[in-house]
Amino acid sequence: MLRTRLATAAVALPLLVWLVIWNPWSLFIWLVAGATLVGVTEYSAMAFPDSRLDRLFSVAAGALLLATMFEPTQERFAMALAAVVVSGLIIGLFRSDEQRHAAEALGLTLLGILYVAFLLPHYAWMHALPDPLLPRDAVDVPPGGWRWVTLTIVVAMSGDVGGYFGGRYFGRRKLMPSVSPGKTVEGSIGSVLCNMVGGVVCKLVFFQSLGWGEVIVLSLAAGSLSQVGDLCESKIKRSFGAKDSGWIIPGHGGVLDRIDSLVFPAPLVYYYARFFFGY
Repeated sequence: MLRTRLATAAVALPLLVWLVIWNPWSLFIWLVAGATLVGVTEYSAMAFPDSRLDRLFSVAAGALLLATMFEPTQERFAMALAAVVVSGLIIGLFRSDEQRHAAEALGLTLLGILYVAFLLPHYAWMHALPDPLLPRDAVDVPPGGWRWVTLTIVVAMSGDVGGYFGGRYFGRRKLMPSVSPGKTVEGSIGSVLCNMVGGVVCKLVFFQSLGWGEVIVLSLAAGSLSQVGDLCESKIKRSFGAKDSGWIIPGHGGVLDRIDSLVFPAPLVYYYARFFFGY
């Protein structure tokens, strides 16, 4: 398993770095959109293994919400959400199975599209932010949000590595055995330490405009959300009786299994950049 993970990472990480840093935003958006659609599809397959109608509606609802996220206005988002709720309730009128299932199916659909199709596109918004190393009052500042995106990913993935090896070599006490039996308190501590290391490396290499206090606090906050996001995705899988969300990534399972630690930190870092850097 470890060899498979390392082999996958050796191929995926250089490609990801190229897409985030050197590729145009127009192509990066396709990466985010593709991961989002696959994630919604995986969630739908777990939530509705025996109902093709519910799976199709869930994926369609996720695609609709995703489309509004890339051209975001309050009215478009509200329109998409209203369409999903109204359509879901109308479909429920014509269901022939247990009446309670109609409300449960709509609730599960809303949870899935908000979890994946609402949170994950924040990476595309983040990528389009102005370059934080340029003066904040500069005119026609080119997009430089790759720094924020890279910081978020490095902090989260550093925590994944620290948690894995910390738990493997030092793990003794279970963190939340009913949710994720493999997670340990020692692994969680190792994850936090590596979160900070990842943030410090980012500051030294390409994010000198962040203060030391900022990078430590942001790394701790994003890293903590990363761990919580991992546990929440495990809880979702267990509630659906699934071991993995999918099979598309060798050694990691599905897309949701790989990005679970990346979803929750995205809104935090994006809104921090927006409100504290004055974008």
